[in-house]
Amino acid sequence: MRKKNYLWYQFWRHTVVGNGLRFFYSTVKTSGKEHLPKDKPILYVPNHQNSFMDALHVATTTKPVIYFLTRAQAFKPDIIGKFLWSINMMPVYRVRDGLKSVQKNNEIFEKCIQYLKNKDTVLVFAEANHNLKRRIRPLSKGFTRIAFGAEEKHNWELDLQIVPVGVNYSEHRTGGNAVQVNYGKPIPVSNFRSLLEKDEKEAVETMKEQVSDAMKELVFHVEDLNEYPVHKILWDDLEPDNFKIIDPEIANPRIRKTHEHITPELIEKAKELTNIADKHDVDLNELACGKQFGFKDFVLVPFYLFSLLNNIIPYQPIRYLIRNVIRDNAFDSSIKFLSSLFLLPMFYVLVSLILLFTGVDGYFILGYLALSVLTATLFIRAKQLFSPRSGRKLRKKKPGLYDKLQSHLQSFKQLRESILNE
Repeated sequence: MRKKNYLWYQFWRHTVVGNGLRFFYSTVKTSGKEHLPKDKPILYVPNHQNSFMDALHVATTTKPVIYFLTRAQAFKPDIIGKFLWSINMMPVYRVRDGLKSVQKNNEIFEKCIQYLKNKDTVLVFAEANHNLKRRIRPLSKGFTRIAFGAEEKHNWELDLQIVPVGVNYSEHRTGGNAVQVNYGKPIPVSNFRSLLEKDEKEAVETMKEQVSDAMKELVFHVEDLNEYPVHKILWDDLEPDNFKIIDPEIANPRIRKTHEHITPELIEKAKELTNIADKHDVDLNELACGKQFGFKDFVLVPFYLFSLLNNIIPYQPIRYLIRNVIRDNAFDSSIKFLSSLFLLPMFYVLVSLILLFTGVDGYFILGYLALSVLTATLFIRAKQLFSPRSGRKLRKKKPGLYDKLQSHLQSFKQLRESILNE
């Protein structure tokens, strides 16, 4: 039986968000969808690096209607909260929201259990919050409470399946890049029944460990947080091929091979290099690999210029939000995507109306609208190509520091080549 908001949900999921994502990213790949259970309740447990974008990618790459657990802060003001409820998002409260608010989670968890009873799908971010680091962080026990609660309430007859999910981005904070969504093999909750009946705490920890281990196989994962700066430089910043960054079958063996080469001195050098780049807004990937201006770019130059000039005005409010209002970098892509979804069409219509009232020919206006839509996706690439080269300001103002950065970068390039040739 269809839910009362089914058509509304599907309109936003496929027509608006699904098509929007195809414009915003250059490539969205999926793998492992053959593992997804049919006619069984599913609890999706994806990694959480990139704010709202993670949920959107899971929602638009699978068929089931999904109910999402989302932090309660996103439901303010009330008008936004009502909209989020209408597209199957439910608030989860944290201690910082107050004790009374946290108690509301019981009602939300009961809703989740009811949805699972109806063989629907629920999505939980078990890492609890987002973080741009390419690794799986410790999982909270909230998802185990839902999983065990659902099965126990219905006498272990649901056959609830936990599906680990890995969402990988070649670059988190901007569009025009590649994304790969990996679905792992389902983990039946019934596997933990006997252990739960003996020792609830051990059952919870065992489930968390198994799900975490499965997720680590689906993403670019660095186990040792202290070593993270080294791996980030070697296999992300110095990688010219986006598809190798988002493929854990390529990235993770490289990470394991690197472990034996890591020393305390190398870690300190990586931290210093990262700090210099962050402080002076230097893109290490661009500095190491260049902007890679190809034949396709040469052909598209006129369209890049049109897109840059046409979209630079509506982009300013988005830029202001990112730089001055919401300073969490993990929200950058979400703000750019969601704002562009509404601001760009509104701007194109506004310009068209101005042209219409100034007596411009209707065919010209239609041409403008068509060209605006078709070239909107080129704006990100145009900004990359026509902006000053990364590190240019640093080289001009602090040449000594720039040379130090280049020296460190060169030593990491040599280490990378050495590891790849082993």
